[in-house]
Amino acid sequence: MLKNSIYPRVSVIILNWNGGADTLECLESLYQNNYPNYDVVLVDNNSEDDSLEKIKEYCSGQITVESQFFQYQAENKPIKIIEYLEKDGDIKPNISKNDGDGSPSVNNLIIIKTERNHGFAGGNNIAIKYANNFLNPDYILLLNNDTVQDQEFLIELVKTAESDEHIGFVGAKTYFYNKNNTIQVAGGANVSFKHIITLEIGLNQIDDGSYDKNMELDYIGGSCVLCKRDMLEKIGLMDTKYFMYWEDADWGFRGNEFGYKSIYSYKSRIWHKVGASSKSYFQEYYFNRNRIYFMKKNRKGMKFYKFLANFLRVQFLHESKNLLMNKRDMKGFYIYVKAIIVGIIT
Repeated sequence: MLKNSIYPRVSVIILNWNGGADTLECLESLYQNNYPNYDVVLVDNNSEDDSLEKIKEYCSGQITVESQFFQYQAENKPIKIIEYLEKDGDIKPNISKNDGDGSPSVNNLIIIKTERNHGFAGGNNIAIKYANNFLNPDYILLLNNDTVQDQEFLIELVKTAESDEHIGFVGAKTYFYNKNNTIQVAGGANVSFKHIITLEIGLNQIDDGSYDKNMELDYIGGSCVLCKRDMLEKIGLMDTKYFMYWEDADWGFRGNEFGYKSIYSYKSRIWHKVGASSKSYFQEYYFNRNRIYFMKKNRKGMKFYKFLANFLRVQFLHESKNLLMNKRDMKGFYIYVKAIIVGIIT
């Protein structure tokens, strides 16, 4: 139980982009969680498939959801839909398709359809602004659409956040969806400034109890991150220049600058459908560009230039040699060089 049995209001934000089947499993799991005071805001990041149609059919009770983690419940259907359209950052009610009664609750789903793909940071920022303006939450929870949650996960996240006024971000113990009892990440990661990599805590470890303690990290991973609204009003939203990758790390470091901690809450559990290990050229570009941009933001002045000199002398040459001589990947080399240059000048 939370202190005095008071449950702060949480706005749960889910980002969907061409992921209807995953989103339905996530929603069904979420609506079965035991926390009594939350809203659900789903941002459709300009999907090109039939995601929205499937989500609406699910809300009306026309589609059942099968999962190894729960039994589908028909009793909480229909789920009322409150729909908005976003254009140039402005959100307007889609009155002709608005099936809601204007009172967001655990029995409603708020959908914001965007005019373009704003990326991870931009899409979530749109929903955070909406929630803060209209739902008055105490907490914002960013939740990946390809996750499934334990029924107590949100209660445990909030309990951890409420335990210390200096806690700004909280993350869950995250398991691989298809690997029995194997941890994907224990809340988040620490950052190695020497190698410009993130060191995910508990990665690929069997859950033998070694990670059954709360701990402070550099940042909480974006697949499940609970944020205090009071903190966000001070540090701001995610940096949309990242588009994808490293924005969660940047957010955590910014919170720390304002005196807020990022804490792993081990009793909160979710399962995550992690994608393939290999990245597309598109993903490689943003990953490499953003790690340089991250360093530029978080190692200012001479610290950044010293880092850059060492990086170009060691890591850049090593990776260039690997792409050109070992992989013979000229396109990959071009994209890598472009990413580094753009990261420096961004």
